[in-house]
Amino acid sequence: MNLRAAFENRSGRVIALFRVILVGVFLIAVLVEPVAAATDLDRGKALLFGYLAVSLLAAVVAWRSWWYDQRIAPGLLALDVTAFIAAVYVTETGNADFTSPFLALFALAILSATLRWDWRVASVTGVFATVLFVVVGLVIWSLGLPIDVYRFGRRSLYMLALLIVLVWFGVQRRDPHVTRLDPGPDDPMAQTDDGTDLRWRALEHAMTVTGARRGVLAWSDAEEPWLNLHQIGNGQRRLERLGPDAVVGWDEGGDEVRLFDSLRGRKLVRDADNLPHARTLRTPMPLAAHCGITEGLTLPLRCVSGSGIIVLAELTGPGPDFVTLGAILNREISSAFDRIAVIEFEREALLSRTRAAIARDLHDSVAQSLAGACFRLEALRRMQDPRALDGELVTVRDALRREQEHVRTLIDALRSPTSTPDDQDLLHDLRATADDAAMHWNLTVTVTGAPATTVPGWYSHELQQLLREAVANAARHGGAREVTVALQRRGPGLVLDIADDGAGFELTGADQQPWSIRERVATLGGQLAVDSSPRGTHLAILLPLGADGVAR
Repeated sequence: MNLRAAFENRSGRVIALFRVILVGVFLIAVLVEPVAAATDLDRGKALLFGYLAVSLLAAVVAWRSWWYDQRIAPGLLALDVTAFIAAVYVTETGNADFTSPFLALFALAILSATLRWDWRVASVTGVFATVLFVVVGLVIWSLGLPIDVYRFGRRSLYMLALLIVLVWFGVQRRDPHVTRLDPGPDDPMAQTDDGTDLRWRALEHAMTVTGARRGVLAWSDAEEPWLNLHQIGNGQRRLERLGPDAVVGWDEGGDEVRLFDSLRGRKLVRDADNLPHARTLRTPMPLAAHCGITEGLTLPLRCVSGSGIIVLAELTGPGPDFVTLGAILNREISSAFDRIAVIEFEREALLSRTRAAIARDLHDSVAQSLAGACFRLEALRRMQDPRALDGELVTVRDALRREQEHVRTLIDALRSPTSTPDDQDLLHDLRATADDAAMHWNLTVTVTGAPATTVPGWYSHELQQLLREAVANAARHGGAREVTVALQRRGPGLVLDIADDGAGFELTGADQQPWSIRERVATLGGQLAVDSSPRGTHLAILLPLGADGVAR
Protein backbone atom coordinates (compact mmCIF):
# COMPACT_ATOMS: atom_id res chain seq x y z
CA MET A 1 0.00 0.00 0.00
CA ASN A 2 1.45 3.41 -0.97
CA LEU A 3 1.05 6.62 1.03
CA ARG A 4 -1.55 8.01 -1.34
CA ALA A 5 -3.76 4.96 -0.97
CA ALA A 6 -3.34 5.09 2.80
CA PHE A 7 -4.28 8.75 3.30
CA GLU A 8 -6.16 10.09 0.24
CA ASN A 9 -9.81 10.78 1.15
CA ARG A 10 -9.12 9.46 4.68
CA SER A 11 -9.18 12.53 6.90
CA GLY A 12 -9.74 10.44 10.05
CA ARG A 13 -6.34 8.82 9.62
CA VAL A 14 -4.67 12.13 8.84
CA ILE A 15 -6.12 13.77 11.97
CA ALA A 16 -5.18 10.81 14.17
CA LEU A 17 -1.59 10.73 12.89
CA PHE A 18 -1.20 14.51 13.24
CA ARG A 19 -2.49 14.33 16.82
CA VAL A 20 -0.01 11.61 17.79
CA ILE A 21 2.95 13.48 16.26
CA LEU A 22 1.98 16.81 17.81
CA VAL A 23 1.41 15.42 21.32
CA GLY A 24 4.62 13.39 21.09
CA VAL A 25 6.64 16.47 20.12
CA PHE A 26 4.99 18.47 22.92
CA LEU A 27 5.84 15.79 25.47
CA ILE A 28 9.47 15.55 24.32
CA ALA A 29 9.80 19.33 24.53
CA VAL A 30 8.54 19.33 28.13
CA LEU A 31 10.89 16.50 29.12
CA VAL A 32 13.94 18.06 27.46
CA GLU A 33 13.26 21.63 28.61
CA PRO A 34 11.31 21.57 31.86
CA VAL A 35 10.13 25.10 32.47
CA ALA A 36 7.48 24.68 35.15
CA ALA A 37 7.77 24.08 38.84
CA ALA A 38 8.24 20.46 39.93
CA THR A 39 4.61 19.99 40.96
CA ASP A 40 3.29 21.59 37.77
CA LEU A 41 5.79 19.63 35.69
CA ASP A 42 4.59 16.33 37.12
CA ARG A 43 1.01 17.31 36.35
CA GLY A 44 1.99 18.34 32.84
CA LYS A 45 3.80 15.06 32.24
CA ALA A 46 0.84 13.05 33.47
CA LEU A 47 -1.50 15.10 31.30
CA LEU A 48 0.60 14.71 28.17
CA PHE A 49 1.28 10.99 28.74
CA GLY A 50 -2.43 10.42 29.14
CA TYR A 51 -3.21 12.53 26.08
CA LEU A 52 -0.60 10.60 24.05
CA ALA A 53 -2.09 7.27 25.13
CA VAL A 54 -5.56 8.38 24.05
CA SER A 55 -4.14 9.69 20.75
CA LEU A 56 -2.47 6.36 20.01
CA LEU A 57 -5.68 4.51 20.80
CA ALA A 58 -7.64 6.89 18.53
CA ALA A 59 -5.13 6.27 15.72
CA VAL A 60 -5.63 2.50 16.04
CA VAL A 61 -9.41 3.00 15.89
CA ALA A 62 -9.07 5.27 12.83
CA TRP A 63 -7.13 2.54 11.02
CA ARG A 64 -9.40 -0.33 12.01
CA SER A 65 -12.99 0.94 12.26
CA TRP A 66 -14.55 3.78 10.28
CA TRP A 67 -17.75 3.50 12.34
CA TYR A 68 -16.11 3.88 15.78
CA ASP A 69 -13.80 6.55 14.38
CA GLN A 70 -16.83 8.68 13.55
CA ARG A 71 -18.56 7.76 16.82
CA ILE A 72 -15.72 8.98 19.03
CA ALA A 73 -14.97 12.04 16.87
CA PRO A 74 -17.03 14.54 18.97
CA GLY A 75 -15.40 13.27 22.17
CA LEU A 76 -11.93 13.57 20.69
CA LEU A 77 -12.67 17.12 19.55
CA ALA A 78 -13.69 18.05 23.10
CA LEU A 79 -10.54 16.33 24.41
CA ASP A 80 -8.34 18.28 21.99
CA VAL A 81 -9.75 21.60 23.21
CA THR A 82 -9.49 20.62 26.88
CA ALA A 83 -5.94 19.26 26.53
CA PHE A 84 -4.91 22.39 24.67
CA ILE A 85 -6.09 24.68 27.48
CA ALA A 86 -4.67 22.53 30.28
CA ALA A 87 -1.32 21.92 28.63
CA VAL A 88 -0.70 25.60 27.91
CA TYR A 89 -1.28 26.70 31.52
CA VAL A 90 0.14 23.68 33.38
CA THR A 91 3.42 23.28 31.54
CA GLU A 92 4.55 26.91 31.40
CA THR A 93 5.73 29.63 33.68
CA GLY A 94 5.94 33.30 33.09
CA ASN A 95 9.40 33.33 31.48
CA ALA A 96 8.98 30.52 28.90
CA ASP A 97 7.74 32.07 25.76
CA PHE A 98 8.26 29.62 22.93
CA THR A 99 8.18 26.09 24.45
CA SER A 100 4.46 25.45 24.08
CA PRO A 101 3.14 24.58 20.61
CA PHE A 102 -0.17 26.09 21.68
CA LEU A 103 -1.02 27.40 18.19
CA ALA A 104 -0.44 23.95 16.66
CA LEU A 105 -2.77 22.35 19.22
CA PHE A 106 -5.35 25.03 18.56
CA ALA A 107 -5.03 24.49 14.78
CA LEU A 108 -5.44 20.73 15.32
CA ALA A 109 -8.86 21.25 16.89
CA ILE A 110 -10.03 23.65 14.14
CA LEU A 111 -8.75 21.52 11.25
CA SER A 112 -10.21 18.39 12.80
CA ALA A 113 -13.64 20.02 12.97
CA THR A 114 -13.32 21.31 9.39
CA LEU A 115 -12.26 17.98 7.89
CA ARG A 116 -14.75 15.86 9.79
CA TRP A 117 -17.74 18.19 9.59
CA ASP A 118 -17.61 21.66 8.03
CA TRP A 119 -16.62 25.29 8.64
CA ARG A 120 -19.65 25.92 10.85
CA VAL A 121 -18.58 23.30 13.38
CA ALA A 122 -15.01 24.60 13.09
CA SER A 123 -16.22 28.14 13.87
CA VAL A 124 -18.08 27.03 16.98
CA THR A 125 -15.08 24.98 18.12
CA GLY A 126 -12.65 27.86 17.60
CA VAL A 127 -14.84 30.43 19.34
CA PHE A 128 -15.41 28.06 22.27
CA ALA A 129 -11.67 27.29 22.64
CA THR A 130 -10.75 30.99 22.47
CA VAL A 131 -13.36 31.99 25.04
CA LEU A 132 -12.32 29.11 27.29
CA PHE A 133 -8.68 30.17 27.02
CA VAL A 134 -9.55 33.73 28.03
CA VAL A 135 -11.81 32.63 30.90
CA VAL A 136 -9.20 30.27 32.33
CA GLY A 137 -6.56 32.98 32.06
CA LEU A 138 -8.77 35.50 33.87
CA VAL A 139 -9.52 32.99 36.61
CA ILE A 140 -5.79 32.34 37.13
CA TRP A 141 -5.09 36.06 37.20
CA SER A 142 -7.94 36.71 39.68
CA LEU A 143 -6.57 34.00 42.00
CA GLY A 144 -3.21 35.76 42.13
CA LEU A 145 -1.37 32.93 40.40
CA PRO A 146 1.64 33.84 38.21
CA ILE A 147 0.65 34.73 34.66
CA ASP A 148 2.20 36.99 32.02
CA VAL A 149 -0.68 39.31 31.14
CA TYR A 150 1.08 40.65 28.04
CA ARG A 151 1.73 37.16 26.65
CA PHE A 152 -1.80 36.13 27.60
CA GLY A 153 -3.31 38.98 25.59
CA ARG A 154 -0.97 38.39 22.66
CA ARG A 155 -1.85 34.70 22.48
CA SER A 156 -5.56 35.51 22.58
CA LEU A 157 -5.09 37.74 19.54
CA TYR A 158 -3.02 35.03 17.82
CA MET A 159 -5.81 32.54 18.36
CA LEU A 160 -8.45 34.92 17.06
CA ALA A 161 -6.43 35.67 13.91
CA LEU A 162 -5.68 31.99 13.29
CA LEU A 163 -9.35 31.12 13.82
CA ILE A 164 -10.43 33.62 11.16
CA VAL A 165 -7.90 32.29 8.66
CA LEU A 166 -8.75 28.62 9.25
CA VAL A 167 -12.48 29.24 9.08
CA TRP A 168 -12.00 31.14 5.83
CA PHE A 169 -10.11 28.19 4.39
CA GLY A 170 -12.93 25.95 5.59
CA VAL A 171 -15.49 28.08 3.77
CA GLN A 172 -13.39 27.93 0.60
CA ARG A 173 -12.90 24.20 0.90
CA ARG A 174 -13.87 22.38 -2.26
CA ASP A 175 -15.38 18.95 -2.68
CA PRO A 176 -12.99 16.20 -3.77
CA HIS A 177 -12.26 16.31 -7.49
CA VAL A 178 -13.86 13.48 -9.44
CA THR A 179 -12.95 12.85 -13.06
CA ARG A 180 -15.96 13.49 -15.25
CA LEU A 181 -17.69 10.56 -16.88
CA ASP A 182 -18.73 12.24 -20.11
CA PRO A 183 -19.22 9.95 -23.12
CA GLY A 184 -20.42 12.84 -25.29
CA PRO A 185 -22.55 12.62 -28.44
CA ASP A 186 -19.68 11.27 -30.59
CA ASP A 187 -18.68 8.52 -28.17
CA PRO A 188 -19.49 4.96 -29.31
CA MET A 189 -21.34 4.43 -26.01
CA ALA A 190 -23.91 6.97 -27.16
CA GLN A 191 -24.73 4.61 -30.01
CA THR A 192 -25.55 1.52 -27.92
CA ASP A 193 -29.15 0.41 -27.80
CA ASP A 194 -29.41 -0.91 -24.23
CA GLY A 195 -26.75 1.14 -22.40
CA THR A 196 -24.69 -1.90 -21.36
CA ASP A 197 -21.37 -0.30 -22.35
CA LEU A 198 -22.21 2.83 -20.39
CA ARG A 199 -23.02 0.83 -17.26
CA TRP A 200 -19.77 -1.12 -17.48
CA ARG A 201 -17.83 2.10 -17.88
CA ALA A 202 -19.68 3.76 -14.99
CA LEU A 203 -18.89 0.83 -12.68
CA GLU A 204 -15.22 0.83 -13.67
CA HIS A 205 -15.11 4.60 -13.17
CA ALA A 206 -16.55 4.29 -9.65
CA MET A 207 -14.08 1.56 -8.75
CA THR A 208 -11.15 3.59 -10.05
CA VAL A 209 -12.11 6.72 -8.12
CA THR A 210 -12.69 4.91 -4.81
CA GLY A 211 -9.98 2.28 -5.18
CA ALA A 212 -12.51 -0.54 -4.78
CA ARG A 213 -11.32 -3.97 -5.87
CA ARG A 214 -14.84 -5.29 -6.38
CA GLY A 215 -17.95 -3.63 -7.76
CA VAL A 216 -21.57 -4.42 -8.53
CA LEU A 217 -24.06 -2.36 -10.56
CA ALA A 218 -27.72 -3.39 -10.57
CA TRP A 219 -29.87 -1.62 -13.14
CA SER A 220 -33.53 -1.72 -14.12
CA ASP A 221 -34.77 0.22 -17.15
CA ALA A 222 -37.80 2.43 -16.71
CA GLU A 223 -39.67 0.50 -19.43
CA GLU A 224 -38.57 -3.05 -18.52
CA PRO A 225 -38.89 -5.04 -15.29
CA TRP A 226 -35.68 -7.01 -15.75
CA LEU A 227 -32.69 -6.56 -13.43
CA ASN A 228 -29.32 -6.28 -15.16
CA LEU A 229 -26.57 -7.25 -12.71
CA HIS A 230 -23.02 -6.17 -13.64
CA GLN A 231 -20.17 -7.51 -11.48
CA ILE A 232 -16.43 -6.88 -11.60
CA GLY A 233 -13.98 -8.72 -9.34
CA ASN A 234 -10.72 -10.60 -9.51
CA GLY A 235 -10.07 -9.11 -12.94
CA GLN A 236 -13.26 -10.62 -14.40
CA ARG A 237 -16.59 -9.28 -15.62
CA ARG A 238 -19.95 -10.97 -15.32
CA LEU A 239 -23.37 -9.83 -16.54
CA GLU A 240 -26.60 -11.47 -15.41
CA ARG A 241 -30.11 -10.70 -16.59
CA LEU A 242 -32.42 -11.57 -13.70
CA GLY A 243 -36.17 -11.61 -13.34
CA PRO A 244 -37.95 -8.83 -11.45
CA ASP A 245 -38.31 -11.01 -8.32
CA ALA A 246 -34.86 -12.61 -8.40
CA VAL A 247 -33.52 -10.18 -5.76
CA VAL A 248 -36.51 -8.96 -3.77
CA GLY A 249 -35.97 -5.44 -2.46
CA TRP A 250 -32.72 -5.04 -4.40
CA ASP A 251 -33.08 -1.25 -4.30
CA GLU A 252 -33.56 -1.14 -0.52
CA GLY A 253 -31.76 1.89 0.86
CA GLY A 254 -31.52 3.35 -2.62
CA ASP A 255 -32.29 6.84 -1.37
CA GLU A 256 -28.94 7.55 0.29
CA VAL A 257 -25.21 7.16 -0.23
CA ARG A 258 -24.03 5.00 2.64
CA LEU A 259 -20.96 3.24 3.96
CA PHE A 260 -22.25 0.03 5.52
CA ASP A 261 -21.19 -2.99 7.56
CA SER A 262 -24.11 -5.42 7.49
CA LEU A 263 -22.48 -7.98 9.81
CA ARG A 264 -22.19 -5.46 12.65
CA GLY A 265 -25.32 -3.51 11.70
CA ARG A 266 -23.51 -0.20 11.09
CA LYS A 267 -23.73 2.53 8.51
CA LEU A 268 -22.28 5.97 7.91
CA VAL A 269 -24.43 8.58 6.13
CA ARG A 270 -24.64 12.34 5.70
CA ASP A 271 -27.66 14.44 6.60
CA ALA A 272 -29.27 17.29 4.69
CA ASP A 273 -26.54 19.65 5.95
CA ASN A 274 -23.87 17.26 4.63
CA LEU A 275 -22.72 16.35 8.15
CA PRO A 276 -21.62 12.73 8.72
CA HIS A 277 -23.43 10.49 11.20
CA ALA A 278 -22.59 6.97 12.37
CA ARG A 279 -25.90 5.12 12.77
CA THR A 280 -27.27 1.64 13.26
CA LEU A 281 -28.11 -0.23 10.06
CA ARG A 282 -31.72 -1.30 10.57
CA THR A 283 -32.72 -2.23 7.02
CA PRO A 284 -31.39 -5.25 5.12
CA MET A 285 -29.11 -5.00 2.10
CA PRO A 286 -30.58 -7.62 -0.29
CA LEU A 287 -28.39 -6.77 -3.28
CA ALA A 288 -25.16 -6.82 -1.25
CA ALA A 289 -26.23 -10.08 0.40
CA HIS A 290 -27.03 -11.62 -2.99
CA CYS A 291 -23.51 -10.79 -4.16
CA GLY A 292 -21.85 -11.89 -0.91
CA ILE A 293 -20.80 -8.38 0.13
CA THR A 294 -20.93 -7.48 3.85
CA GLU A 295 -19.09 -4.15 3.85
CA GLY A 296 -18.89 -1.43 1.24
CA LEU A 297 -20.21 1.80 -0.23
CA THR A 298 -23.57 2.11 -2.00
CA LEU A 299 -24.43 4.72 -4.63
CA PRO A 300 -28.11 5.06 -5.63
CA LEU A 301 -28.81 5.96 -9.25
CA ARG A 302 -32.09 7.69 -10.07
CA CYS A 303 -32.11 8.63 -13.75
CA VAL A 304 -34.52 9.44 -16.54
CA SER A 305 -33.94 6.08 -18.22
CA GLY A 306 -34.20 3.92 -15.10
CA SER A 307 -32.85 3.28 -11.62
CA GLY A 308 -30.02 1.31 -10.11
CA ILE A 309 -27.49 0.90 -7.31
CA ILE A 310 -23.72 0.63 -7.35
CA VAL A 311 -22.11 -1.36 -4.52
CA LEU A 312 -18.35 -0.92 -4.09
CA ALA A 313 -16.55 -3.46 -1.92
CA GLU A 314 -13.03 -4.28 -0.72
CA LEU A 315 -12.22 -0.62 -0.11
CA THR A 316 -8.89 0.29 1.48
CA GLY A 317 -9.38 2.23 4.71
CA PRO A 318 -12.90 3.59 4.14
CA GLY A 319 -14.14 6.47 6.29
CA PRO A 320 -16.47 9.49 6.37
CA ASP A 321 -14.72 11.05 3.37
CA PHE A 322 -15.94 8.15 1.24
CA VAL A 323 -19.56 9.14 1.84
CA THR A 324 -18.83 12.64 0.53
CA LEU A 325 -16.82 11.21 -2.35
CA GLY A 326 -19.63 8.74 -3.07
CA ALA A 327 -22.23 11.52 -3.19
CA ILE A 328 -20.16 13.45 -5.74
CA LEU A 329 -19.48 10.31 -7.75
CA ASN A 330 -23.17 9.40 -7.63
CA ARG A 331 -24.19 12.79 -9.03
CA GLU A 332 -21.59 12.55 -11.78
CA ILE A 333 -22.63 9.05 -12.90
CA SER A 334 -26.35 9.88 -12.73
CA SER A 335 -25.72 13.02 -14.79
CA ALA A 336 -23.81 10.99 -17.39
CA PHE A 337 -26.72 8.54 -17.64
CA ASP A 338 -29.14 11.43 -18.07
CA ARG A 339 -26.92 13.05 -20.71
CA ILE A 340 -26.97 9.82 -22.72
CA ALA A 341 -30.76 9.61 -22.34
CA VAL A 342 -31.10 13.18 -23.64
CA ILE A 343 -28.82 12.38 -26.59
CA GLU A 344 -30.93 9.34 -27.39
CA PHE A 345 -34.16 11.33 -27.13
CA GLU A 346 -32.71 14.01 -29.42
CA ARG A 347 -31.63 11.37 -31.93
CA GLU A 348 -35.06 9.76 -31.93
CA ALA A 349 -36.73 13.16 -32.31
CA LEU A 350 -34.41 13.99 -35.22
CA LEU A 351 -35.17 10.67 -36.92
CA SER A 352 -38.87 11.23 -36.39
CA ARG A 353 -38.69 14.71 -37.92
CA THR A 354 -36.62 13.39 -40.83
CA ARG A 355 -39.08 10.55 -41.51
CA ALA A 356 -41.98 13.00 -41.37
CA ALA A 357 -40.24 15.37 -43.79
CA ILE A 358 -39.46 12.56 -46.25
CA ALA A 359 -43.01 11.26 -45.96
CA ARG A 360 -44.41 14.71 -46.74
CA ASP A 361 -42.09 15.15 -49.70
CA LEU A 362 -42.99 11.74 -51.15
CA HIS A 363 -46.67 12.36 -50.55
CA ASP A 364 -46.71 15.86 -52.02
CA SER A 365 -44.50 15.11 -55.02
CA VAL A 366 -44.01 11.49 -56.09
CA ALA A 367 -47.33 10.13 -54.86
CA GLN A 368 -49.32 13.05 -56.21
CA SER A 369 -47.49 13.05 -59.55
CA LEU A 370 -48.12 9.35 -60.02
CA ALA A 371 -51.73 9.91 -59.09
CA GLY A 372 -51.89 12.70 -61.67
CA ALA A 373 -50.40 10.43 -64.31
CA CYS A 374 -52.95 7.75 -63.48
CA PHE A 375 -55.66 10.43 -63.67
CA ARG A 376 -54.69 11.38 -67.21
CA LEU A 377 -54.08 7.80 -68.35
CA GLU A 378 -57.56 6.92 -67.19
CA ALA A 379 -58.88 9.76 -69.34
CA LEU A 380 -57.01 8.36 -72.35
CA ARG A 381 -59.16 5.25 -72.28
CA ARG A 382 -62.16 7.33 -73.23
CA MET A 383 -60.50 9.23 -76.07
CA GLN A 384 -61.42 8.30 -79.69
CA ASP A 385 -59.23 10.71 -81.72
CA PRO A 386 -55.80 9.09 -82.39
CA ARG A 387 -54.16 12.48 -82.93
CA ALA A 388 -55.39 13.77 -79.56
CA LEU A 389 -54.36 10.49 -77.96
CA ASP A 390 -50.83 10.86 -79.21
CA GLY A 391 -50.62 14.39 -77.83
CA GLU A 392 -51.86 13.28 -74.42
CA LEU A 393 -49.31 10.47 -74.28
CA VAL A 394 -46.54 12.95 -74.99
CA THR A 395 -47.85 15.20 -72.23
CA VAL A 396 -47.95 12.33 -69.71
CA ARG A 397 -44.45 11.26 -70.77
CA ASP A 398 -43.06 14.76 -70.28
CA ALA A 399 -44.76 15.05 -66.90
CA LEU A 400 -43.24 11.77 -65.73
CA ARG A 401 -39.80 12.87 -66.92
CA ARG A 402 -40.11 16.08 -64.95
CA GLU A 403 -41.16 14.12 -61.89
CA GLN A 404 -38.15 11.84 -62.37
CA GLU A 405 -35.91 14.90 -62.33
CA HIS A 406 -37.67 16.13 -59.22
CA VAL A 407 -37.13 12.80 -57.46
CA ARG A 408 -33.44 12.94 -58.35
CA THR A 409 -33.30 16.45 -56.86
CA LEU A 410 -34.82 15.12 -53.64
CA ILE A 411 -32.29 12.29 -53.51
CA ASP A 412 -29.38 14.69 -54.07
CA ALA A 413 -30.70 16.95 -51.31
CA LEU A 414 -30.85 14.01 -48.90
CA ARG A 415 -27.34 12.91 -49.79
CA SER A 416 -25.86 16.41 -49.57
CA PRO A 417 -28.07 18.93 -47.72
CA THR A 418 -25.61 21.76 -48.48
CA SER A 419 -26.29 21.37 -52.20
CA THR A 420 -29.55 23.33 -51.84
CA PRO A 421 -29.10 26.86 -53.32
CA ASP A 422 -28.74 29.59 -50.71
CA ASP A 423 -31.04 32.14 -52.37
CA GLN A 424 -34.10 31.49 -54.50
CA ASP A 425 -36.64 33.70 -56.27
CA LEU A 426 -39.80 32.38 -54.65
CA LEU A 427 -42.24 33.69 -57.28
CA HIS A 428 -40.22 32.12 -60.09
CA ASP A 429 -40.06 28.75 -58.29
CA LEU A 430 -43.78 28.75 -57.56
CA ARG A 431 -44.62 29.46 -61.22
CA ALA A 432 -42.39 26.58 -62.36
CA THR A 433 -44.06 24.26 -59.86
CA ALA A 434 -47.51 25.48 -60.97
CA ASP A 435 -46.69 24.63 -64.60
CA ASP A 436 -45.64 21.09 -63.61
CA ALA A 437 -48.75 20.57 -61.52
CA ALA A 438 -51.00 21.90 -64.27
CA MET A 439 -49.45 19.43 -66.73
CA HIS A 440 -49.94 16.52 -64.32
CA TRP A 441 -53.57 17.30 -63.50
CA ASN A 442 -54.72 18.82 -66.79
CA LEU A 443 -55.95 22.08 -65.30
CA THR A 444 -54.98 25.75 -65.26
CA VAL A 445 -52.80 27.15 -62.47
CA THR A 446 -52.12 30.89 -62.36
CA VAL A 447 -49.53 32.42 -59.99
CA THR A 448 -49.39 36.17 -59.34
CA GLY A 449 -47.50 38.24 -56.82
CA ALA A 450 -44.81 40.77 -56.08
CA PRO A 451 -41.41 39.86 -57.58
CA ALA A 452 -38.03 39.89 -55.79
CA THR A 453 -39.17 37.78 -52.86
CA THR A 454 -35.88 36.02 -52.05
CA VAL A 455 -35.83 33.12 -49.61
CA PRO A 456 -33.44 30.26 -48.75
CA GLY A 457 -33.56 27.24 -51.02
CA TRP A 458 -35.00 24.94 -48.37
CA TYR A 459 -37.80 27.41 -47.71
CA SER A 460 -38.67 27.64 -51.39
CA HIS A 461 -38.72 23.85 -51.55
CA GLU A 462 -41.25 23.68 -48.69
CA LEU A 463 -43.61 26.15 -50.38
CA GLN A 464 -43.30 24.36 -53.73
CA GLN A 465 -44.28 21.08 -52.10
CA LEU A 466 -47.15 22.85 -50.36
CA LEU A 467 -48.41 24.16 -53.71
CA ARG A 468 -48.12 20.69 -55.32
CA GLU A 469 -50.32 19.22 -52.59
CA ALA A 470 -52.89 22.03 -52.84
CA VAL A 471 -53.24 21.63 -56.63
CA ALA A 472 -53.45 17.82 -56.36
CA ASN A 473 -56.19 18.07 -53.71
CA ALA A 474 -58.12 20.58 -55.84
CA ALA A 475 -58.04 18.26 -58.87
CA ARG A 476 -58.56 14.88 -57.18
CA HIS A 477 -61.06 15.74 -54.46
CA GLY A 478 -62.73 18.87 -55.81
CA GLY A 479 -62.66 18.27 -59.55
CA ALA A 480 -61.30 21.79 -60.05
CA ARG A 481 -60.44 23.12 -63.49
CA GLU A 482 -58.69 26.29 -62.40
CA VAL A 483 -56.44 27.20 -59.44
CA THR A 484 -55.24 30.72 -58.65
CA VAL A 485 -52.26 31.46 -56.44
CA ALA A 486 -51.42 34.90 -55.02
CA LEU A 487 -48.11 35.64 -53.23
CA GLN A 488 -48.03 38.87 -51.21
CA ARG A 489 -45.92 40.60 -48.57
CA ARG A 490 -47.99 41.69 -45.58
CA GLY A 491 -46.14 43.56 -42.84
CA PRO A 492 -43.39 41.36 -41.42
CA GLY A 493 -44.88 38.24 -43.00
CA LEU A 494 -45.68 36.50 -46.23
CA VAL A 495 -49.22 35.57 -47.36
CA LEU A 496 -49.91 32.74 -49.81
CA ASP A 497 -53.53 32.50 -51.04
CA ILE A 498 -54.56 29.40 -52.99
CA ALA A 499 -58.12 29.21 -54.39
CA ASP A 500 -59.81 26.73 -56.73
CA ASP A 501 -63.21 26.39 -58.47
CA GLY A 502 -63.82 22.83 -57.35
CA ALA A 503 -66.71 21.30 -55.42
CA GLY A 504 -65.10 21.89 -52.04
CA PHE A 505 -65.46 19.60 -49.03
CA GLU A 506 -67.13 19.57 -45.65
CA LEU A 507 -64.96 21.30 -43.05
CA THR A 508 -65.81 20.34 -39.45
CA GLY A 509 -62.63 21.36 -37.62
CA ALA A 510 -58.86 21.76 -37.72
CA ASP A 511 -58.48 18.00 -38.08
CA GLN A 512 -60.25 18.21 -41.44
CA GLN A 513 -57.51 20.42 -42.85
CA PRO A 514 -55.13 18.70 -45.33
CA TRP A 515 -52.64 17.06 -42.99
CA SER A 516 -49.57 17.50 -45.18
CA ILE A 517 -50.24 21.21 -45.72
CA ARG A 518 -51.06 21.67 -42.03
CA GLU A 519 -47.78 20.02 -40.95
CA ARG A 520 -45.67 22.06 -43.36
CA VAL A 521 -47.20 25.33 -42.26
CA ALA A 522 -46.71 24.42 -38.59
CA THR A 523 -43.09 23.46 -39.24
CA LEU A 524 -42.47 26.87 -40.80
CA GLY A 525 -44.10 28.60 -37.83
CA GLY A 526 -47.06 29.88 -39.86
CA GLN A 527 -50.83 29.85 -39.67
CA LEU A 528 -53.34 28.11 -41.92
CA ALA A 529 -56.97 29.12 -42.52
CA VAL A 530 -59.22 26.95 -44.73
CA ASP A 531 -62.56 28.02 -46.22
CA SER A 532 -64.44 25.48 -48.32
CA SER A 533 -67.86 25.61 -50.02
CA PRO A 534 -69.56 24.11 -53.10
CA ARG A 535 -68.06 27.02 -55.09
CA GLY A 536 -64.48 26.02 -54.24
CA THR A 537 -61.80 25.93 -51.57
CA HIS A 538 -59.63 28.80 -50.34
CA LEU A 539 -56.38 28.33 -48.37
CA ALA A 540 -54.96 31.41 -46.61
CA ILE A 541 -51.44 30.79 -45.35
CA LEU A 542 -49.54 33.35 -43.26
CA LEU A 543 -45.80 32.73 -42.85
CA PRO A 544 -43.21 34.72 -40.83
CA LEU A 545 -40.28 36.44 -42.52
CA GLY A 546 -37.15 38.03 -41.11
CA ALA A 547 -36.38 41.73 -41.32
CA ASP A 548 -34.17 41.13 -44.37
CA GLY A 549 -36.82 39.17 -46.26
CA VAL A 550 -35.29 35.79 -45.40
CA ALA A 551 -37.66 33.27 -43.92
CA ARG A 552 -37.09 32.41 -40.31
